[in-house]
Amino acid sequence: MTIDSLIMKLRESEHETYPVASDGDIFMTETALGRPLPSSFKAFVRSFSNGAYLYMLQEVSAVGEGNQKIAAIQKIYRNVSDPDENLSYHEGGQTTFKYLVPFGLDHNGNEWCFITDSAGDGNEYPVAYFETTRRKLYGKLPGFTEWLSILVERQEEVIRTLYDEDFQNGQMGLG
Repeated sequence: MTIDSLIMKLRESEHETYPVASDGDIFMTETALGRPLPSSFKAFVRSFSNGAYLYMLQEVSAVGEGNQKIAAIQKIYRNVSDPDENLSYHEGGQTTFKYLVPFGLDHNGNEWCFITDSAGDGNEYPVAYFETTRRKLYGKLPGFTEWLSILVERQEEVIRTLYDEDFQNGQMGLG
């Protein structure tokens, strides 16, 4: 599915949404981050909602100044002792903490992140779930569009669709 068709499907359901982002909001966040945001994410905040709580279960962060309930990406507090800390993917491979840009938080204090050490067309970065206590990455997906596609199709927290309950409770400590 394309980001535009996903946004159309999102409009068929109820979500906590906010006014859309302006180009200035996006520029503010990209400047603060020192890197561009993915084109798919910019389309989402420009045409659907600048920050949202989708299906009343999955947060998507805002840009610019954020809104009254959802922080802008660049304002998300992160416990960073070493930005050069190497982080492992459960599925194999590594990246460095400084390349993680969170775009969605969950009630466990974990983050869905853009992995900005590599980008495809339109600055489409892979995404992964950063489990902040164990400092490990899970559920690596090709990009925001694929992540959103899973959410729209299943209407359940994306991480909970990628791993079974035993793994979530045991390996990830999600409960």
